Amino acid sequence: MTLHFFSAAFRPEDEARRQRAVDGLRAVSPSDPVLHELLGEVCMVLRTPIAMVTVTDGDVQRMISAVGIEPVVLPRSIAFCSHTIAAPDGLLSVPDLHIDPRFRANPLVAGGPCVRYYTGVVVRSGPFPIGAVCGLDRRPHGPASFRQRAQLHKLADAVGDRIGAAPRTC
Repeated sequence: MTLHFFSAAFRPEDEARRQRAVDGLRAVSPSDPVLHELLGEVCMVLRTPIAMVTVTDGDVQRMISAVGIEPVVLPRSIAFCSHTIAAPDGLLSVPDLHIDPRFRANPLVAGGPCVRYYTGVVVRSGPFPIGAVCGLDRRPHGPASFRQRAQLHKLADAVGDRIGAAPRTC
């Protein structure tokens, strides 16, 4: 019998201050038309059927808006976006989650929706990573290109503005 484990993300350095930034966000409707328009652009840029805006809140990840999937709350320990907010460059692109040792045993990959591709960029409130904008697919893709990454960063900034995140600091 072989046991497979997946890797939960580390928490950002200043988790308490990051959480205060999350607590300061304004409530946004999951059907917000501006967010849906931005998520439609994420789908076009990444060529994915699923896109979402997530906020990492305590021990959970809340999907505050989504296209191609119903918004749900996930345990932070299995959320791909938790890895994104912990990434030094604020970006995570995994062409095939099924073969990546960090994720292949994740229940979202090994069961459930059988997600195979993920690319996400951090949404910031000031200097704090509060969540992510991401695209997912049930089939693998190639790595996200430089152009796709740049476009996704711009979309993440627009999402941050929409959800009431504090302006990004340099």
